[in-house]
Amino acid sequence: MNIPIDSIISRNLKTLHPKDKLVRAKEIFNEFDIHHIPIHVMGDVRGILSLGDILFLEGFTNNTFDEFLKNKKLQLTTVDEVMTSRPFCADVDDLVSEVLETMIENRVNALPVKENDELVGIITTFDILKYFKNNLNN
Repeated sequence: MNIPIDSIISRNLKTLHPKDKLVRAKEIFNEFDIHHIPIHVMGDVRGILSLGDILFLEGFTNNTFDEFLKNKKLQLTTVDEVMTSRPFCADVDDLVSEVLETMIENRVNALPVKENDELVGIITTFDILKYFKNNLNN
């Protein structure tokens, strides 16, 4: 648990600007099979968007009209209307135990990771579980 998160975080980030449309976010979620996207402007973290945020907005579709409305919502709504603003963040030097404590206390599954106040990655519960699974016998 006293492992630095630097070796676990995802650095190959997919990010969005607050004024991007949700249709772009959905494309990223689908193309890269991820569940969280940091929202930033010039390295400054402004928010985080989860796949769950989009699914909640889309709601259920029972017919073609519902499907039409869902697509219009995604085309017209900007990321900043749905994202979680000012998310909890981790520092690249934080330990796994500290990150897990933040996640548990605040009931979040992902933290943008900063180094010198610049966005450098993201750490998710999936990243931590995968690390432990791969290193369980080591």
